[in-house]
Amino acid sequence: MKMLGQAVAKYLTEGELDEEKVKKITQDAKLDIGDAKAMVAALELIFTSSARYGVSAADLSSELQQLGLPREHSTAVARLHTDHCPQITAVLSSQSLRVSRLSSIEVLPCDSASPVSTVALKLKKVDGKEEDSTINISKDDVQVLLKELKRARALMESL
Repeated sequence: MKMLGQAVAKYLTEGELDEEKVKKITQDAKLDIGDAKAMVAALELIFTSSARYGVSAADLSSELQQLGLPREHSTAVARLHTDHCPQITAVLSSQSLRVSRLSSIEVLPCDSASPVSTVALKLKKVDGKEEDSTINISKDDVQVLLKELKRARALMESL
């Protein structure tokens, strides 16, 4: 259980599941392919959910035992949770609510008599493609927008 849990935790933090290692571990335990897939999926759910909701290792171990997992397996999973929880939480937060990422922002030059400024945004989508967008905003609203964005950034950094 410990070795399989380590492979799943590595998959969650680094993004690659070592299928050969998982296959070897499950073959040594004489499990068929369906049981192996179920165990990997269950461990993935346990690690991501416990990291997402900030479950303590003691509570996780207790809950797993109440669900029928033997004590030695539940303590092994709880230890893995303790070891890998910060990395899994960081990966989950980097993936959360992410539709696109701002690559660049540029204020396009316009004549000084114009009451409107044009802002060009370059967004990098989740699929890797870049998309250009332009926004026309009044010059008075630019200062308000900038102030609000700085306040939002400060709030996000404090979390």
